[in-house]
Amino acid sequence: MTEMPIFFTFDRNYAVPAAVAFYSLLRHAAPLYRYKLYVLHTSIPQKMQERLTCLVGHFPNAELQFIDVGHLDAASGIGQGKSHFSPEIYYKLVAAELFPQYDRILCSDVDVVFTGDIAPSYFLFPGEDFYYAGVGQVLESGRMKAYNTRLFSPGERKVLEQEIMAGYLLFNLAAIRRDGMQERLTDFYRRNYHRLPLPEQDCLALCCQGRVRYLPMEYVVCNTYYKPFSRGDAHFVSTSPWLPESEAERRRMFARALARPVQVHYVGPLKPWNSLGVPQRGLWFACLREAGLTAWWLRMLPAYVRQRLGRYSLRRFLAKLYCKLTHQPYGNNR
Repeated sequence: MTEMPIFFTFDRNYAVPAAVAFYSLLRHAAPLYRYKLYVLHTSIPQKMQERLTCLVGHFPNAELQFIDVGHLDAASGIGQGKSHFSPEIYYKLVAAELFPQYDRILCSDVDVVFTGDIAPSYFLFPGEDFYYAGVGQVLESGRMKAYNTRLFSPGERKVLEQEIMAGYLLFNLAAIRRDGMQERLTDFYRRNYHRLPLPEQDCLALCCQGRVRYLPMEYVVCNTYYKPFSRGDAHFVSTSPWLPESEAERRRMFARALARPVQVHYVGPLKPWNSLGVPQRGLWFACLREAGLTAWWLRMLPAYVRQRLGRYSLRRFLAKLYCKLTHQPYGNNR
């Protein structure tokens, strides 16, 4: 049976969202593959690990393994404070070292719900030489305002206009190892973390330019896409090289992806488990209930509320003010 490896990076605060992501992924898994799920972490308690392992164990063709990567914390040399991003995003850059047994591996965030099978994406681009693949930017969002012209060269901004979203990726580990790309990625990350609004995403884009591939749009459908589509005012990224030139064909592709997404990604700091009025919130809660996770979410809800309100602390306000006054990026929604 062919193994389908996919890894996730998150901390204890994302255990319930991870459970929803795992359940929804495996609910749509093809029976002819064995899905091997890995969690790279430093702080997930044993009881949470056991609960997640039990959930995955209900699926006969799936297995979950936790890998403590605490030894990489000191090596990363990176502090915290990038908006709602956790230090765990760094571990995406060292997958080639952590998974020597694979030539390819998938990677996903856990603020998602899967509504289709991920397996076809694993086999895309056979025989092609690339470092990673993912879904490109689709709709204009004004995100480039975060890339201050004092911190980014015109060439870097041109690359970042076309970068790939980091919420779901296919890594070509064989090519990364062959070319020594991991050292380049981690070195660039350490030296440039202070100026990268989307740290690991920007790092991958700037280091791997010219050696990336684009996955079909349905593999990452942001929950924020549905409102502009329903209003008829979705404006596509004008510089995107992977979208068809025809506006009509772009809209047809967009409509198909929204109707049959493989993954719905809840972007930004407002998540269905900690905020009201989040687009496509009902989809996440339907999966939560189906997986039998509602009681666990209710027990965690006070912590989620405190964590959400913590974004408005005086310390965070002062950090944002300092970055604004010094023209440094504080972070960006993803």
